[in-house]
Amino acid sequence: MNPADIHLKFPDETTATNLLLANGVWSQTTDEDNMVHYFDSPNYLTDIIGPIYKATGKMLIDEEGMEYPEMANIGGWHVNMRGVVPTAIQKYVVQVNSPYRIWD
Repeated sequence: MNPADIHLKFPDETTATNLLLANGVWSQTTDEDNMVHYFDSPNYLTDIIGPIYKATGKMLIDEEGMEYPEMANIGGWHVNMRGVVPTAIQKYVVQVNSPYRIWD
């Protein structure tokens, strides 16, 4: 993991979007169909993870009789980021032992 990799856990997608936009991590544009698109500002890279699911330890059986692990949402809306963390976002930084996804 690169020392510049930052892991963020927001309570939900709306909070993440609003804070990333308001603090200059993201910019936005609207296309000719009035669709809003978000993109990284020049000094940032982001990777939207969204919700993360972990196995509960319980096995379930599907309609074909195959077992599969039950998964539970660990909560939050997750984003990986590279760049200087704005002050308003610092409280959402989390330490991660095994990142869900990393940059190569």
